[in-house]
Amino acid sequence: MGQRALLIEVTAAKDGPSLMTHLSEQPFTGQLDLIPGEKTVLVDFRRRRDAQAALKPAKRLKLRRRSGTASSHPTIPRSYAAGLRPQEREAVVQVLPLLAEEIPGVVLVQDPGRFGFGAQGVGRAGPADFSAARQANRLIGNDDSAAVFEICSGAFRLRLCQTSILAVTGAEVPLEITTQEAAPVSRGGTEVAQLTERTRSVPGRAPFWVFPGEVLHIGPPQRGVYSYLGISGGLEVPAVLGSASTDTGAEIGPAPVQVEDRFGLAGAASRFVGIASVAPTPLPVPGEATVLRYVPGPRVECFGTRRAGAAGLARLEGQPWEVMAGSGRSALMLEGDDPIRRTQPEPLPAEPLLRGAICVTESGQPSVALAEHPVTSTEPVLGVVVREDLSLAAQLPAGAEVRFQAVDPETLGAVRAR
Repeated sequence: MGQRALLIEVTAAKDGPSLMTHLSEQPFTGQLDLIPGEKTVLVDFRRRRDAQAALKPAKRLKLRRRSGTASSHPTIPRSYAAGLRPQEREAVVQVLPLLAEEIPGVVLVQDPGRFGFGAQGVGRAGPADFSAARQANRLIGNDDSAAVFEICSGAFRLRLCQTSILAVTGAEVPLEITTQEAAPVSRGGTEVAQLTERTRSVPGRAPFWVFPGEVLHIGPPQRGVYSYLGISGGLEVPAVLGSASTDTGAEIGPAPVQVEDRFGLAGAASRFVGIASVAPTPLPVPGEATVLRYVPGPRVECFGTRRAGAAGLARLEGQPWEVMAGSGRSALMLEGDDPIRRTQPEPLPAEPLLRGAICVTESGQPSVALAEHPVTSTEPVLGVVVREDLSLAAQLPAGAEVRFQAVDPETLGAVRAR
């Protein structure tokens, strides 16, 4: 399933818990996560070669049914789904209201996400554009795990309370810093200080300094959807299940950022300033179709016929698809003129999902699973978008045109849909 995962199917649903128990106790090399379905288990791996090495032993697995295994992976209780607010100590960042005519963006706190909780029904979440979030941290000397702000489709304004190094990546947005200065003014022969404002622009995808009392204004995106603001030291927010990532669908992690929220730093601010990136993260080109590369499978047979086993893949690649307004952190919703027809009408048992999975709805329209995708789905997966194109998929705005191209999972070279 995709580049670095295996979907293991058991012959009987009652063997599923035994398979989960076996893989929990005797994991494959490089195994990251297990997600159970009704008759399948998704095994996600750190590297592609780990998934390839596990393929043969997975086919030879012999399970011993055990009593009581069905409840060995309980669901995470809803008490974890807390809308946690940022801590109040030693605030370095204060969120400010926008100007009256501006539309605020949806602002979340994100780190790489939660790993290892798929068996309990908790997805990874994390940034929609993980490449841009990682780039923001690396430009300012943070570890990749540091929490950043994710700003979606709107403006954002905040004040810095101490000298800091920041970077903004992802969508192309205007960046302005406002400084208030006291200038001497003569009134009735007496000099008095009067506050004046001075603004300066700063570049995206490059580190820049902000000094105490200065205000950073991030405008709405001119290209792309999600932008990421990193601050040296990383944002300090309460962790839930080992992560500071906000999962809006599951209501786990910090609450969405609000005006007057204050944030401290999780670690010491670095004096390291990275070099502006010469390889910016990918963004869609306005007016051009965006090509998303994918690996076919695992449920191609649900859309084939006796004469054309890859009829569904041909329909997926043979037409342009338009990004719908309902798209978001959970999925990229698409619509085309020629729906993908399912040729096996039998209902599919709930199966684990992977980020990038191309699911096909009953109406025949595809969607691409993104950061907050459901852990399982009954919609068959026709293919999986390669990891290298997932950040680009997240940055596609409503109305953008998408085309799909099947590729070899090893070389990413184009292949004909089989």
